[in-house]
Amino acid sequence: MTPSNTKKQRKWYFTLLKIIGSIFIVILLFGVVVLSFFTIVEYRPKDVEEVKINNNPTNKVALNVEYNALTFNIGYGALGVNEDFVMDGGKQGVPKSKDIVEGYLTGIENILIDNPCDIYFLQEVDLNSRRSFKINECVQIANKLGNSYSNTFAYNYKALFVPFPFSFTEHMGRVESGMTSYIKFNTNEAKRYQFPGAFAWPGRTANLKRGMLVNYLPIEGSNKYLVVINVHLSAYDSSGGMREKEMEFLKEFLKKEALKGNYVLAGGDFNQTFPQVDESIIKDNENKWFIPYQIEDDFLPEGYSFAVDPNVWTSRLLNQSYDPSDTENTYHFIIDGFLVSNNIEVISITGLDLGFVYSDHNPVALRFKLK
Repeated sequence: MTPSNTKKQRKWYFTLLKIIGSIFIVILLFGVVVLSFFTIVEYRPKDVEEVKINNNPTNKVALNVEYNALTFNIGYGALGVNEDFVMDGGKQGVPKSKDIVEGYLTGIENILIDNPCDIYFLQEVDLNSRRSFKINECVQIANKLGNSYSNTFAYNYKALFVPFPFSFTEHMGRVESGMTSYIKFNTNEAKRYQFPGAFAWPGRTANLKRGMLVNYLPIEGSNKYLVVINVHLSAYDSSGGMREKEMEFLKEFLKKEALKGNYVLAGGDFNQTFPQVDESIIKDNENKWFIPYQIEDDFLPEGYSFAVDPNVWTSRLLNQSYDPSDTENTYHFIIDGFLVSNNIEVISITGLDLGFVYSDHNPVALRFKLK
């Protein structure tokens, strides 16, 4: 090889290195810009936030009167019988069309109308999300229920862009979602309480920020309140650490309200199964995608109890479209229900077995009265 050829080869080699280095720097800078953007626009809720009360009635809840409540995770109108979800071992990140969401929402609204209640606890209600085609589900359901209900909303998930799943068509994009309580009685104030614990950076920038929605209802002829708590606790937490922090926060909150002598009614999706549920049922539904830890028998502070129907599934795994005949690949859980203070009498608790047609959850209905 002549010296001139060697020189040319070296020049070509260094040029190639410069091109590769430039590409690497561009990719690195792009990554820094993207991460900086997500960090800047990250939703950072305060520990306690006032919540707007829409259409607040004037009539008060009363002692020794029977009332009905219902908790229902509506799966943002996109997780009905024909759907699966990538986090549960399925393939979809978003539904295929707006018509699908509208159809499921109509079914959900009909369930609420067919089961009239004084208080509705709803979870996974979207406001302006790509996955539910930007339908304001909170307002739509409020309009369906009518003017006799107030409504309050608290975020559980707010992200300008969620890239997961990493697909041009299936990514969730913008997500605005949370818990909504619809109540027939006057609310003195409503607050969102942020749960402790968070995902590590940078994942937390586009992930859930879980809290609880609390309405304080004055009681006729009493200086106490009915404290209505809407909860939706962490799901995909393989270590259980976040759920432990959330449950401990909830426990301390319950203790404080008991010391005040208030009446406490909490409802929602606990993403954990309850002490009343037989361990054999839990074992039969073990899977690698979702672990609903069993709440300890002695978790609740003195003066509280769970109100749960241990005989009706309240949730299914979204590893595939729902096919109860496929017993090998169909998984069920009991993770939705209520907890009540001992000054509330539970008259009945009933899981509504609706076949997961409109959501991956079944509603749970409670009949109760304040003693």
